[in-house]
Amino acid sequence: MLKGITVDFSAGKVYGILGENNTEKTALLALLAGISTVSNGDILFKNQNFQKIDRDRYRRKEIGTVFQQYNLLFDASALTMFKLLSWKQGNDAEQFLKRLKEVGINEKQANKKIKKLSAAEQQRICLAKATLNDPEIILLDAPEKTLGELSLEAIMAYLCVYAKNENKCIIIGSQSQKIASYVDELWGLNGGKLSFIKDNTEIDGM
Repeated sequence: MLKGITVDFSAGKVYGILGENNTEKTALLALLAGISTVSNGDILFKNQNFQKIDRDRYRRKEIGTVFQQYNLLFDASALTMFKLLSWKQGNDAEQFLKRLKEVGINEKQANKKIKKLSAAEQQRICLAKATLNDPEIILLDAPEKTLGELSLEAIMAYLCVYAKNENKCIIIGSQSQKIASYVDELWGLNGGKLSFIKDNTEIDGM
């Protein structure tokens, strides 16, 4: 399905991957998330081959995802869920609230059961959850659909600031041309091949 892909992703940058084929984009993100494995070639993380690292640990600590399956604990509050899912020592309600407030969830909403919140509020929690364990990489699958109740401009503004301030790598798979103006680098995925389209950081620097 994916053929001869060679690309380096760097910390502190936001990458957009455009493509009409959802299956291809989802397959690429699943490989980067450590969910799937390659049949040929290698994927490296911090110069270590995926075949040799503890991929369970990688998924738990190094990757944050916003996929179409939210994986929220709907019978719990956001604060309770964050406490259960956090692996970092020292994380407490105050820190969780700070994360949630950054995406527009106030303390009252953070203490409600997630199933009692609106779809937009649930999507905000999903976005905050992706940053919970301070991962090196955040992957988003079709944010225009997955986070469809939210403004794409607001989503991208949050992610761009987060990537720069926290020196994180963010990779977005999308069918929407609208992401093109927000990302640092834009790539196209077509026929299983990934092709470079443009570097917005070069354009901004002109």
